[in-house]
This record gives sequence, structure tokens and C-alpha cells, in this order.
Amino acid sequence: MNFGDKLIDFFMPNSTKKPSEGQEILQIETSENFLDLLDKDNIHSLYPFSWEQYPTYVQSGENFMRVLAIVDYPKRVYGNWLSELKRKKGQINIVQFVNGASNAEMVQYYKKTIENKEAELLNTYDRYKQKVLQQYIDSANMQLDKYLDNTTTFVYQHMLIYLRADSLSQLDDLTENVKNTLTKLQMKPLVPVKATFQAFWSTMPIADNLLEEYTYKESNTEVASSMFPFDDAEILDLKPRSDIMGINKDTNSLIAIDMLDKNKTLNQNMVVIGTSGVGKTTYMIQQILRYAILGYKIFIIDPENEYSAIVELLGGTVLHLTSNAQYKINPLEIFSEELVSADEAVTNLDELVKDKIQRLKTFFEVLKSDISQVEKSILDGVVKQAYINSGVLKYDRLREINHTQWPTLSNVYDELEKLKGKDADRFDRVKDFYYILESYTRGSNSLFDGHTNVNLDTNIVSFDLKALQSEKEVQSGAYLNVFNFLWDEITKNRTERKKMFVDEFHFLTLNQSAATFFHQAYKRFRKYNAGAIAGTQQIQDVIEGTTETGQNIGEAIIGNSFTKVFFGLDGKGVDDVVTKLRLKTSDKERKLLERKRQGEALIIYGSQRAFMKVELTEEELRLIDPEKYQERYQVETAEQPDYKARVVLAPSEIEQLKDLKRKEG
Repeated sequence: MNFGDKLIDFFMPNSTKKPSEGQEILQIETSENFLDLLDKDNIHSLYPFSWEQYPTYVQSGENFMRVLAIVDYPKRVYGNWLSELKRKKGQINIVQFVNGASNAEMVQYYKKTIENKEAELLNTYDRYKQKVLQQYIDSANMQLDKYLDNTTTFVYQHMLIYLRADSLSQLDDLTENVKNTLTKLQMKPLVPVKATFQAFWSTMPIADNLLEEYTYKESNTEVASSMFPFDDAEILDLKPRSDIMGINKDTNSLIAIDMLDKNKTLNQNMVVIGTSGVGKTTYMIQQILRYAILGYKIFIIDPENEYSAIVELLGGTVLHLTSNAQYKINPLEIFSEELVSADEAVTNLDELVKDKIQRLKTFFEVLKSDISQVEKSILDGVVKQAYINSGVLKYDRLREINHTQWPTLSNVYDELEKLKGKDADRFDRVKDFYYILESYTRGSNSLFDGHTNVNLDTNIVSFDLKALQSEKEVQSGAYLNVFNFLWDEITKNRTERKKMFVDEFHFLTLNQSAATFFHQAYKRFRKYNAGAIAGTQQIQDVIEGTTETGQNIGEAIIGNSFTKVFFGLDGKGVDDVVTKLRLKTSDKERKLLERKRQGEALIIYGSQRAFMKVELTEEELRLIDPEKYQERYQVETAEQPDYKARVVLAPSEIEQLKDLKRKEG
């Protein structure tokens, strides 16, 4: 019999039987006419393959199929705990049946289980058997407690897993792969030997479990519901290019975000907020490591010198900025042909200089906090004359000008000195600024004076500002100068993927002009395939800072961050987040923030929220904290182990990786 005949026989099993007495002739004729009209040849042409049934699998044409029956489940489960199985590659279908159970019978069953196991426990002296028996007793008591609390009722649950492959070897490989995952999830799979027919049809969409007596498991509705992926707390968009942010504390699945999906992610900006000691800096270093692996161009503003070690390990460049540092970033040099005011590229050097002078006024405000509008106007002409005298305006493109041709602060100082002799009245208006500038050009603070000598050939560049902590005005100027420089670097290339990390960014918000510039650039990074990640432990300072227009800088920056990560905060910090940022939190979320547990955070991605655990991988721990790595993994040195030898991939997984590599070119 071929498959077409089997199909007809399956849906009309009695079609060839003779009618019983009393059956209407019309019904007989209709049935016979239907069979006569049915085009069996066409059905046979559609299903020309054979059907072969073996003890452990079924072969139908070029399809090889096997069913795994789950006969035991983990004692404790959590939301969406099957996600790892559901994400596996291959033709895998999970079939589940949930049947109601008699509450009275189940209560009696658990009571007897407790009595029998307790009696058995009294006569058992083997430590291992004692633990197993105690687990049975605890599990039964838990089921009864939930029932008595009216939180659940009892059910029988069944699970079958249908596998399909193009060859028997692939099917065996897929079976072994799935079995390993099921064992990891504390589930016990069995192949129903010599029950292939029943197993196969039980997985078909006909709502008939032919293995019901062999696969049932007593359960309650709470546990049974965990089998289904209806969990609002999931932030899981897993793709090869997705960013792994952490582990979902409630469901134990990954938290993955595709920052490059513009339909889902409004911008790549992120804020990381948390008090000292809760893991904020560790989390930011972890993200740096992961972006470095993906080949991102990474810039770091580091006011506490907490990132230098990891940057050097990754082969990056660390620029230790001090009052008389050897590394210079010339505030007057133009690095990009993008106009900040219009987000557009121009080739007119005169336009670029005008745009740069406007930004320099903000830098001058940092050097002299009470600078007046009159002083700015006079300095506008002075700085413009410094550019004219340098000769850069005769060129057509920036790439034609080298670093040493640009004017410096010393040239601006020289122009002011000339003004002293030419126009005493105008000089008198900017006299205070002239003497302040003298300390940066003729005095000991030479940080901002000189031609740019920073080499950005590496993918990771960190600006260490720790040495400037004792000089607030210099520190603010360094922040702004570095940020101006980074803005130009980031806007050079719209296709290159870039990330900028700014730790302790509350320092930047202390200066109104710097806060304004930082906020404006923060809003525009998305246009250049870039993202800013700002971290702080001083949420109060951030919230109290304002821009030149009076806008709350904390609200503005956090509001322009599509992704927000809140580690633990003190009581006032939580109140400020709730009231001043108008961020509504549930009681559970507030308790998590107030507990201040290390490595635990609330992540907000758009309108989605989840409780997140930050766990370092073995290699991340080795790089970030070598001593703790040696202690945890009980090794004598912090040398990199042979991870390649540990990777065991099934043949099908190796082929998938090869296919992916071929597709990527």
C-alpha cells in the first residue's frame, strides 16, 4: 500500500466496508460516489515516497524522524526555562499535553508519597538515598502547600519532542545534541523503542496522545505554565550581531538587544547608574570587552584611571592627561568636515572655522566661568585672525593640512598681546581672560597648548584624567576638549561602528556649557552609527546639573538613552530617580534598587523591563580580576587557558558555522 492509499485509509478507515442493514441507500451511494470521484493517482503523485517504520525512527522519503518522550522533569523551574531548547538550530518541535487531574486524588497521592518516603527514610542509612528521599518529601509538601494556599490546582503534563533531519546520521547527531541540552535542563528523555508509530502520531496536530500512560507527570498549574514562553520580562532579541547585556534574573535566559535594529532600538545610547561597590564599573568593562571582540572603535573617558589596565591588555592606547602631559589634543584643530550645528559635511574651510570658533567659545567658558558676551565677541575676531595667520584657510580639504599647521592657544595668546598694543579699550575688556590664558601657554598648565600628537591607529583609545582631579577647572576643560576631539573623530565615518564610554559623567554636568555640549552630541550620535554609554554613581549631581537653556541635564541625557541600567542606589538616589526623572517603579523594582546587591540591576529597554544579573565569563574574569579568577577556577596562574580544546561542537553545528562564514564572505 502506498502513502496515498494510507492517507485515504487513515481519514476514511471504514470506506470499504459494506453498509449495515437499515442504513440509508442515499448515504451508501454518496460514500461510494465520493470514493469514485477521488483522484487517487494525483494523491499518489503528490506523495510518491515510501513509509518505513523502524524501532527508533521513521523514514518517509528523504525525511528521517524521531520522537523523544520526556519521562522526568526538574524539581524546580522558572519562567521560560525551556528557552535554551527553543533556540537550538534544527527541525525541533516541542509537543505538550496538559490534562486536568482530580484534586482529591492528587492530595491523597501526595499524602501517601510523604508517608511512604518518610517511613523509608527512617530505615535508610545511605547518605545519598537519604537526600533523594528527602527531595521527594520536600517536593510533595511543596505541592500540597501551594494547593492549600489556593494558588494552584493539579494537572498531568506530557511532553514529546519531534526531530527531523535529511539523513540518519544528521538525525542521530541532532538527537544527541538535544539530549545533552535536556540533560542540562534536568529533564530525562527516552526514545520509545518499538512504539515509533504511537510516538509519531502523538506529535501530529490531531490532539491525540497515544503515549499518555507512559509520559504523564503529576504537576500543578504554576509549574505547567512555566513550560510556555508567556513572560513579559523577557528582553531577548538574539541575533549574531546582538549585544548580550546580562542574564535575566527571573527567567535565567539571556538579555540580548540588537542595537543596530533601528526599527526596535531608537538609539544606541545607554546610561549605567549605581552607587559605589554594586558593579557599575565592572559591567562597563565587560561591555568594552564584548564590543572589542566585535571590532567596534571604542573611545573611553576615564576620570579615575579604572580602564587603563584592560585597554592595555587589549592592545589599545591609554593617554594619561596631566597639566604638562606629553600627549596633546589641540583645541583649535578641526578633525571633521561635519558641521555640529547642521550635521552636514562641507568642504568650505571658512565655514568649518566659523563652526569651530563657536565650539571654542564653550571651551573658553570652561577656562573662565564668568566670561561675558563682550569677551566672547572680541575673542571671536582674535581667534579668526589666528586661523588666518596660520595659513590653513588657503586649503580646500582638511586632509591637505597636517597637525603642525593648525594654530594653537599660544597663537591666540599672541594675537591678544597684539591687541594690547593696537586697541587698549578692547584689550581691557578681555584682560582677565588674557592672564588666564597665559597660565595655559606660558605657565605650568600646558595640557591644551601645542599641536595634536595623539595616535589613533588602535581600535581602543582611553583618556585617563585622574591626575587632573585636584584641578577642577582644568579637568572640566580636559573633558570638553577631549569630547570635542571625539565628536570630530566619530563624525568622520558614518559606517564604522563606534562606542564612546564616559564614566563618572557627573563631573561633566558640573559645568553648564560642558553639559550643554555633551547633551547635544549625545542626541546626534545615532546618525553616525555610534552610541554613548555614560556611567555615574552620583545621580544627585547629574539630576541637579542644567544646560544653558535651564534643561535638567540628567533628565535630558537619561531621556535620550533608549537603554537604561540601574544598579543599587541609596534611598535618596531611588527617590530622585522616581520623582525628578519621573521614572515609575514597582515595589519589587524599588526593593531591588534599595538592596544594592552587587551584580544585580534593573534594565529598561524602551518600554520593556527586566531584572538582570551581571555574570562574568571565565575569560572576562581572568582579564578583569586575575586573583579572583585563580581563586574561583583553582589555577596557579592567570594565563589564558586553551579554550579551543574545550569547545565540543556537533557536526551539524560545525556545518552551520561554516555556512554562516560562507554567507558573510
